[in-house]
Amino acid sequence: MMENKSHAFLAGVFTIGLAMLVLFAIFWFSSDHAVRVPYDLITRSTVNGLQPQGDVKYRGLAVGKVESIKFDPQVPGQIIVRVTVNKDTPITRTTYGTLGFQGVTGIAYVQLDDSAAHDGAGTSPPLPTSPKAVARIAMRPGFFEELEKRGDSLLTQVETMMASLNDMFQGANRDELMAAIRSVHKTAEDYSRLSDSLAPAANRLPKVAENLNATLESTRRLTQELANPNGTVMRTVDSVGRDMQGAAASVQTAAGNFNQETLPQLNGLARDARQTARSFERAAGRFDESPSSVLFGAPAPAPGPGESGFNAP
Repeated sequence: MMENKSHAFLAGVFTIGLAMLVLFAIFWFSSDHAVRVPYDLITRSTVNGLQPQGDVKYRGLAVGKVESIKFDPQVPGQIIVRVTVNKDTPITRTTYGTLGFQGVTGIAYVQLDDSAAHDGAGTSPPLPTSPKAVARIAMRPGFFEELEKRGDSLLTQVETMMASLNDMFQGANRDELMAAIRSVHKTAEDYSRLSDSLAPAANRLPKVAENLNATLESTRRLTQELANPNGTVMRTVDSVGRDMQGAAASVQTAAGNFNQETLPQLNGLARDARQTARSFERAAGRFDESPSSVLFGAPAPAPGPGESGFNAP
């Protein structure tokens, strides 16, 4: 009996110790052992959906938790959101916070970012903090808050746009718009007819291209023939040149013969013709003075000085 009681006692002690060890392990692994430092986020905007133990993220990375949310006792209307973030988080003097929302659940979280990194101004000095002197970080309006602030302006602009559209589609404006649509439709039809009329010409383009290619090929062969000194064209040109040189030599020879032989003969013939003409002129003069001389011959010339029968005038 004593042995059974001792075994039962040992089994109970072992069971209790094992349970305590399991509870300690669960507590150890479920608790957060990261070293965190506090910061106060200051805002005058609403913090709908944000609760204690909410997530704190730095550019999307989870770096801490929301510790408390309360009003600032020194500044009416101002809210202080106490957060604790990992000590190695690069919080600087240009770090700011905004509210983000997880999907459509409405649960909010704190999103931290650095304006200096976005502006390309380099790295800002770190922002020191401690539990006794908690540093403050300004919170900027988030996307939904900005959308809410600008909602009235957007609605006003939408109403103005709808009124403008309503005015545009009334009366004469609607008629002008329909006329413009009909004009566009007519232009499309004209373009379709133009395409149909251009189709035959487009179908002939391949044939024209073939003829053009043949012409270019012929031109290329002619160019090659002209560039070849032993080609048919150049030989023909040389032959024509030699024939022209021979003709020029013949013409030069004929011109020399004409100058040396024909012209002197023509000059002599011209002198004889002049002499004959003077003879005819003298004969005609004698006939006018003495027509009888044709029958009886020319009268004897009057005696000159010193001759017999000369009478001085």
